[in-house]
Amino acid sequence: MKTYTTNQQVEAGLYFNRKTFSVTTMEAAGQLSGAADETYYRVPMLLMLAAAPLLGLAFVMFLPLIGFAVVAQLLGSKALQLVTGAVGEADRVRRPGWVPALAYLSRAKHAKPATPAEAPKDEWAEDVEKKLEKPDHTA
Repeated sequence: MKTYTTNQQVEAGLYFNRKTFSVTTMEAAGQLSGAADETYYRVPMLLMLAAAPLLGLAFVMFLPLIGFAVVAQLLGSKALQLVTGAVGEADRVRRPGWVPALAYLSRAKHAKPATPAEAPKDEWAEDVEKKLEKPDHTA
């Protein structure tokens, strides 16, 4: 196969780029587009017609494997997140945070706590207590 470089004048046909694994179709004569250092190979039409069914077969065979690989990668990343989160939380519990900025260095006297107001009487609760304290002689 003859090699061509970017911006080289070529005739109509199929051109394969091994660097990006892409096929460029030239419908009319013109220049190949792409980066300056890319190399293209002209692919004969008969070779492409013979390779197309084989490429389709490879796609059909490996597509389920790709699906399983993607699911396995997803499950693996979620399991890794779970394990790293659990390890991080266990480490946080084992070594609680030290906050030196919260040191209480003042020597002020503490205020006396206010005396709580007398709670209002609850008649229902007192009635229940009386009933519970009565001995039951029926048993």
